[in-house]
Amino acid sequence: MKTTPLRGRTAVLWGTCVLAISGCAGVQLQSPYPEPPATVEQAKAYMASRDQALANLDYEINQKTRACYDRFFVSDCLDKVRIEGAKLRRAHLETQGQAGDMIRLDDYAKRRSGKE
Repeated sequence: MKTTPLRGRTAVLWGTCVLAISGCAGVQLQSPYPEPPATVEQAKAYMASRDQALANLDYEINQKTRACYDRFFVSDCLDKVRIEGAKLRRAHLETQGQAGDMIRLDDYAKRRSGKE
């Protein structure tokens, strides 16, 4: 069977579309967003595990960044990884601030009740 130029172009067009769709696949980090602490014990537990959680996040970001170089649209993938990583880091910083405030206020309340 003889292929026409139109059929050849259609096959190339479909192949390009498949590559574009696979290159634009969403980047989702597996690290969970931290939960804001409700109690002082939860705040202390978060502060104790914070360094390990951030180290795991950095490792995962590095792995996803390396995987982006296997995709067709490298810069698009890298941008998505950076944005997701920044969102998670911001969430950790906000949770760290809340946990630190809870711990500090609890320590202050304990010292104040000891003076009276």
